[in-house]
Amino acid sequence: MKRTILCALMWGAAALCFGQTATLDIALSGAKTYIEAQLPQGAKVLIIDPAAPGRELGSYAAQELSTRLVNGKRVTVVERGADVMQSINAESGYQLSGEVSDDSIQSIGHKTGAEALITGVIRGSGDSYRLNLKITSVKTAELLGQYSDSFQTDTVLNALLANSRPAKEKPQWIYEPLTARAKYDTGGGVSGVSPYYYDVGISNKNVAERDARTRARQYVQQVIAENIASDIKARIDITSFSMFQSSGVEETENRIEAALTNSIRTKVPSYEALEWYIEEGNQDGKKYYIAYVLVRFPRKDIIAMVEKIEPPSIVNAVVTQMKISATNSQRDELVRELEAVRNDALEAIRDGAGDR
Repeated sequence: MKRTILCALMWGAAALCFGQTATLDIALSGAKTYIEAQLPQGAKVLIIDPAAPGRELGSYAAQELSTRLVNGKRVTVVERGADVMQSINAESGYQLSGEVSDDSIQSIGHKTGAEALITGVIRGSGDSYRLNLKITSVKTAELLGQYSDSFQTDTVLNALLANSRPAKEKPQWIYEPLTARAKYDTGGGVSGVSPYYYDVGISNKNVAERDARTRARQYVQQVIAENIASDIKARIDITSFSMFQSSGVEETENRIEAALTNSIRTKVPSYEALEWYIEEGNQDGKKYYIAYVLVRFPRKDIIAMVEKIEPPSIVNAVVTQMKISATNSQRDELVRELEAVRNDALEAIRDGAGDR
């Protein structure tokens, strides 16, 4: 009852603040606040266009985030030169995966003087989208923080999407994995909850097609772990836990998401590769390959994976990393909360809610 009342109050407060459903601009404002909280005063940051369903959307998000950070005057935004963008464009599959290699991070930092790199991805379709950003140390390639927020379509987003539709020659399942369901689900599953969970693995650029395929398979594991962890984290009301009041809600939520991702990644079940799409290109006289693979996981295996999440281990990891002095009763309270939201997530998975 306590959690229900508190959630209702939070939603009421959000409605008063925003007056409407969250939008991309609201999500970017939240990202600006989070980034400033994670970095020291005056830190030099370089913002890379988030990977998105088209360059227009990614470019808009990067520019708007840059403007907010510049006006905030807490961090220094590094200007992106042509050589920097060339380095990013050379990354394998960045425009869909949002991942930059450690070597490229350090190379870009050397060229620009940036101390931290902001990268990310925007995923979604229809009315629902999600922004995920990462803050990475240029010096050590260490992940300094992760920010995520969901948002709905509005006139701005619709206009950006209309001008940045993905290339039609690529199969639609690359952008919307669930479109393959009608082709591969049999036995009556299409009309109800699918017995499978669909997703896509994307490689970076590789000189050998075999290596590109391997990287695409590896990326699938990370995507599944991040999706499940993000869903569970979004169900937790951190504001009701007194031990985190001085640590910051967003930092705590992102620590929990990172701990969940690391835990789930080791439990991701085997999957079936359904289709491949191999993109070939030539850069500086060298041929490269980017691999895309459509996969499906048995829903029962995803459920079994989530059931294996150990809330006590997650709580201990977060409390230790954040150096919080927590009593046993406080730890137990958060463990019970994690168990409850894990069970809620399990029900959503069983019902097919949020399928990719």
